[in-house]
Amino acid sequence: MRTLSRLAIFLFLFLAACPKRVTVNGQVMSEEAASAEATREVERARADSAKQTPVESAERFEAIAVRFGDLPASADALYEAGVRWRAAGQPARARAALSRLLTRMPLSPRAAQAKYQLAIAETDAGRPRDALASLTSLYGKLPAPERPQAAREAARAAEAAHLWPHAARWRGEAARLTEGEDGARELAKAIDLVDGQLTFAEVASLKEALPPDSPLLPAVTMKLARVQLHLHDEVAAERSAREVAERWPGSPYAQDARALVDRLARRAQVNPRAIGVAVPLSGKQKPWGEAIMQGVALALGDGDGFKVVVKDTRGEPEAAQAALEELAQAEGVIAALGGVVNAEAPRAAGAAQGLGLPFISLARIEGVTQAGTFVFRNMLTAEAQAKALVELAMARRGMRSFALLYPQIPYGQELATSFWDEVDARGGEVRAAESYDHDRTTFAPLVKSMVGKLWLDERQDYLDQVKDLVKEEKDPYRRRKAIERLRERLPPVTDFDAIFIPDFAKNVALVAPALAVEDVVTQTCDPKEVERIRKVTGRENLKTVQLLGGNGWDDPALVEKAGKYVECAIFVDGFFPGSERTDTKAFASAFQAKYGRAPSILDASAYDAARMIRSVLETGATTRDAVRDQLSTLKDFAGATGTLSFDARREIAKPLFYLTVDKGTLRELTPRELAAPGAGGG
Repeated sequence: MRTLSRLAIFLFLFLAACPKRVTVNGQVMSEEAASAEATREVERARADSAKQTPVESAERFEAIAVRFGDLPASADALYEAGVRWRAAGQPARARAALSRLLTRMPLSPRAAQAKYQLAIAETDAGRPRDALASLTSLYGKLPAPERPQAAREAARAAEAAHLWPHAARWRGEAARLTEGEDGARELAKAIDLVDGQLTFAEVASLKEALPPDSPLLPAVTMKLARVQLHLHDEVAAERSAREVAERWPGSPYAQDARALVDRLARRAQVNPRAIGVAVPLSGKQKPWGEAIMQGVALALGDGDGFKVVVKDTRGEPEAAQAALEELAQAEGVIAALGGVVNAEAPRAAGAAQGLGLPFISLARIEGVTQAGTFVFRNMLTAEAQAKALVELAMARRGMRSFALLYPQIPYGQELATSFWDEVDARGGEVRAAESYDHDRTTFAPLVKSMVGKLWLDERQDYLDQVKDLVKEEKDPYRRRKAIERLRERLPPVTDFDAIFIPDFAKNVALVAPALAVEDVVTQTCDPKEVERIRKVTGRENLKTVQLLGGNGWDDPALVEKAGKYVECAIFVDGFFPGSERTDTKAFASAFQAKYGRAPSILDASAYDAARMIRSVLETGATTRDAVRDQLSTLKDFAGATGTLSFDARREIAKPLFYLTVDKGTLRELTPRELAAPGAGGG
């Protein structure tokens, strides 16, 4: 028994001492010889790769891996194949080669590099989240020289996955490890992500995650300060800004940080009786500024204990921002109004919001109150006009279908869009829409197109009548004349109840007669005139069409130039000095007495804005936050422009003035006329 055991041990040792044999291409050889051959094959493939396409080279390396099985050199071959498949733009093939390496030879010296290349291939293959997870796990194990590129690849994966905080962190890491212009470019990308993609919570988290020596920290901390200021956490904003100024005094953000610290220190110094006005007092819009100042002066009086501080915006964005900053910081006003010019309005609103200064904008431009909770608006907008017109037309007059004729200018386009949206929202229909250049002088083709008189060959009623004439009239000359008469007396196709023309009086005076020429009857409020037209034209089924307009129609020149062609038209405005409303009439009378002229909507809106601020201050509000809060809840304020309230968006909500042309004069429709069914005034 002992002899057998000794024999078994001897045989085991003998066999172990024998070199391991492998089969390569059907040839049996020692593992050592096979490994040497495999290594030579890999080296030759590397040497030849410069002469081959990436695809040819990758296929050659994969063939080597297949031929030599699990020998160590196969790992090198699969790794090289994966790299070249990536270079060939075939990430799926790269993933397959690298995954095979890691599955068959997980302990290979090539495994770490293969994992890195596999992660990059995952991004290219549309699996960026998997790539980011792998790169994050591998990053600490990579040699220092490889980390800058690895950080860039991690950032690329995060950006592809829209994981913006991770993208910013990895761009910052790449910037930290990269010198010169390349590092500056990485830092700029990181800053763009912080400024444009990250939420407040993400900015705060990123600040905590960055290493102390990250070049991204000053930008992140300053961004955090601005967000905290926007959220009115002034203590935290001051702390963050001070950190930037003291910890990174040489950074590009240090000056802004110091300015913010100073601004917050001055913000506490508020004069509760000082009201700011930021308007153009020079330049083309100077008359606007002067009109606003007259309205403010009438609202606040001369000896009522209020201090009015005025700053010139010149109608320019930069000057408007500077004016608001000076009013809030140097003058300590408790609230302000202005920002009337569309070009300056967004910058003025943004500055007021950043300063925490209650601000009533007098601009028409849409979206101005989106700057934040400190910004209000008291001015007529396209949306308000559209809502008022459609409410009258559809809810009160029962109209369902409309046509649009509008100029290709912002005023016309905004009003037309708002009107169309409101009609859609109420279940109505816009059946015709024509636009035109603002300087157009001939409107006949547009009107013909709108009422079906331009392309007669598309009208079946016309074709049927022509067909009858051809049968009845054999003489070519008489037939031609008969067809001409048919064209002249062919009625318009008015498959709409009203035409909305959001333009100014100058163009309306050209459009309205063009409608009449094409037999579109718009005298909706004059039954006698309608009956006369019915008899003259012989159109028993004569249909009238209501003309609708915006505040651009509120101009004496409309009646002077358009005359009877705009009789019965209805349009809206945010103010009408001839109104019989009690508060409007009292304001118009006082303004006329003080300044010797009739007030405009700008005068009246400035007057109302100043009085709203005054009313809040007279209740005892002594802080900007208190003024903001009370303006937000202001309801049913009796103003010159109507009964005023601020809605949830801090836009003014009020009943507009419905105006009409009646016997050659402009007047306001009465409440009885507005409540009654039917069309027009009269």
